[in-house]
Amino acid sequence: MSKKLHSTYKWYRHFCVLVLFMCLSTSLFSQTHTIKTIVYNTLVLNSSKLLLKNAHLGIKATIIKGDEKGQVIYSETLKGQTNNKGNLTIDIGVGYVLAGKYSNFDITGGPYVIKLEIDPHGGTNYTINITRPFVNLAKGTTAPFKFSVGSKVIVKRYIGEIYGGGIIFHLTKDSLGNEHGLIASLHDVSTSAKWGLSGIDFYGFKNASDGKDNFKAMLNNGAETGTAAKVVEKYQHDGFKDWYLPALKELLLMYQVKDIIDKTLDTDKNEKTKGLERKHYWSSTGYSASTSWFFSFYNGGATNYGKNYVFNVRAIRAF
Repeated sequence: MSKKLHSTYKWYRHFCVLVLFMCLSTSLFSQTHTIKTIVYNTLVLNSSKLLLKNAHLGIKATIIKGDEKGQVIYSETLKGQTNNKGNLTIDIGVGYVLAGKYSNFDITGGPYVIKLEIDPHGGTNYTINITRPFVNLAKGTTAPFKFSVGSKVIVKRYIGEIYGGGIIFHLTKDSLGNEHGLIASLHDVSTSAKWGLSGIDFYGFKNASDGKDNFKAMLNNGAETGTAAKVVEKYQHDGFKDWYLPALKELLLMYQVKDIIDKTLDTDKNEKTKGLERKHYWSSTGYSASTSWFFSFYNGGATNYGKNYVFNVRAIRAF
C-alpha cells in the first residue's frame, strides 16, 4: 500500500471512529430537549369551596375541542402543588400521555376548553373538576386563572443513568411517546442466596420475559427467608419498594449493557455501589420442582440448576 493511500485510509478510519463515538455519545448522553407548554395558573378549591393550600396534587389535564363534550385533542397526567395561597401553576404538555399528541394541538384552531381533574391527595382518585375555555388573558388580569404559553426543558432518560433508586439498563417508548424502562439496584442484594421453593413446580413462575409475575408467584407460594425472592422483597432504596427478581430475558438485557453499568458504578467513588460480578445470577424464571434458571454474567449463558445452590441476586424495578 502506498504511503499516500495508507495515509488516506488511516484518516478515513479515524474519521469513522470519531463519527461512531459521536453517535454513541449522542445516544447515551443527550439528556434534554425543550418543549413549548401551556402554563395554567389557577386557584384550587376543595369540595367545601375552601382554598386548597400547600397540597400535593394528582392531576389529569385534557384539551377538548369545542365544549366539554367535544373531541379530546390531548390528555395527560401530571403532578402539581399549590402554594400557601391555594394557587397552582402547571405546565401542560410535558406529562404522562394518555391520549392524543400534544404536538398536534394547534393553539389557533379552537375554540378549546381545558379540563383539570384533581386528586387532592396526589393520586388518581379525582374529586375536583376545573373546566374553563382556553383563552390568553392580558398580563395583570384580576381573574382567578390565567393561560399563557411557555417552555420547559425536559430530561431524557439514558442507559447508565442513576435514576429511580438504581441505574437504568433498558429503555423503550410506547405508542404515545412515553418513556418506560428497567432499573437495576446499585449493588447485589445477595451474593449467596438459594432460589428456594424446592419441590414446588408452579406454572406461575415460568415467565421468561417479565419477572414481576414470577416474583409474586414465588412469594405467594411460600418463598423462604433468605432465598432470592425474599431478599428482594425486603430491599428498598431511596424510598422505592417495588423491586422484583428479574426474569431470564431481563437479565439478558442487563448483560448486554454490562460494561456501561460497571463503568458507572465501579468508578463513582461510592463504596456502596458495585457493578455486576462475573458470576451466576438467579432469575425468577422457574423450570421444574427441583431446578430454576440462572444467568451467567461470566459468559452470557443460561442454565437451569438446582434450587438449593447459592448464587448472586440483583433486584430490578420498572418505570
